[in-house]
Amino acid sequence: MMRFMGGVIGIGLMFASAVAIAQEPESLVAEAAGDTRPLEVGAEAPDVELTRPDGTAVRLADLHAERPLVIVFFRGSWCPFCNRHTQALARVYPGIKEAGAELIAVSPDNLTNTRDNVEKNEIPFPVYSDSSVAATKAFGLAFRVDDQTIERYRGFGIDLERASGYDHHALPVPAVFIIDTDGKIAFAHSDPNYRVRLDAEKILEQVKELD
Repeated sequence: MMRFMGGVIGIGLMFASAVAIAQEPESLVAEAAGDTRPLEVGAEAPDVELTRPDGTAVRLADLHAERPLVIVFFRGSWCPFCNRHTQALARVYPGIKEAGAELIAVSPDNLTNTRDNVEKNEIPFPVYSDSSVAATKAFGLAFRVDDQTIERYRGFGIDLERASGYDHHALPVPAVFIIDTDGKIAFAHSDPNYRVRLDAEKILEQVKELD
């Protein structure tokens, strides 16, 4: 009888764990940009998986294993504020490389849109797809776009589901993190106001100040 009860309890715990795991990703999507809780300086950078434009996967830990990594989260190639910031980042990219660091960008764009963005705008640094917003959630940046905003975007010709290939209706709060070779976040900046972006020159300054 005890053996039977132990089996029942074990199955129950496994079921409860499975439910918790299934529910956890949704709990990491805030209801509004202002409700997000981005990772802070000193936190361990999550070892998330990102996708290159050619469809191959890479672990974030592999990208900062040998040199500091600047990771910029943006909303998508459809966002004019993101595109302007991307061009500013391209101008400081040589300086970031010269300082011994690497710069990457991450967005919810699917692979096709990621490739088109890189080619159309001649982006010199790596751009990765996070269309499922798994990395965005792990960094505490994901929020759900309300139905009214989704409809307004559609009026502008912006289809978030087509852009990402998912119906999660989630976007990242634009953010910049610098991760050192130990996997710690050495610098963090984000702003719920998507119109506000960290000046590219300030990012370069932060890289140069790394020990």
